[in-house]
Amino acid sequence: MDFLPILKRERRVSTAINVVLSAAFFLLVFGTRSRELSMAAPDNFALDFLAQAAAISVMAALVPALLVRKALRKGGAQSLPTTAAIIGQAGQMLPGGLVIAGLLAALCLLGPVASLSWTAALAIKLAFGGLLGFAVTHLTLKRLFASRPV
Repeated sequence: MDFLPILKRERRVSTAINVVLSAAFFLLVFGTRSRELSMAAPDNFALDFLAQAAAISVMAALVPALLVRKALRKGGAQSLPTTAAIIGQAGQMLPGGLVIAGLLAALCLLGPVASLSWTAALAIKLAFGGLLGFAVTHLTLKRLFASRPV
């Protein structure tokens, strides 16, 4: 079984899901009213990258890996990663996601812009969520499945 189509599908699905979830959480945290959002208090737009990255880093690793393993097992694959290996890989994705989010937060807090429009903030959050979801899913699935016969 060729792993590349599986990888491509899971990256697309993860990107889409993380964009949708990023939008939902943005609306919950920052509301639906178009306004200026501050990087620091009271809105803390910059620091919200940390929460977003933590959730995406873990879930974009865990969920696709478990789903791919289940599909491969159903297809008769024998050599598959254990649940512990999948959880371990998800744990390895978390620090990287938090470092990226920390750098973005620092850039937002120390940069020349103190606030931005609600629309721009939403666009940034959607892009970040989709890109991070894509990258985490790609790295996780390549590390767990690419070298195994499927």
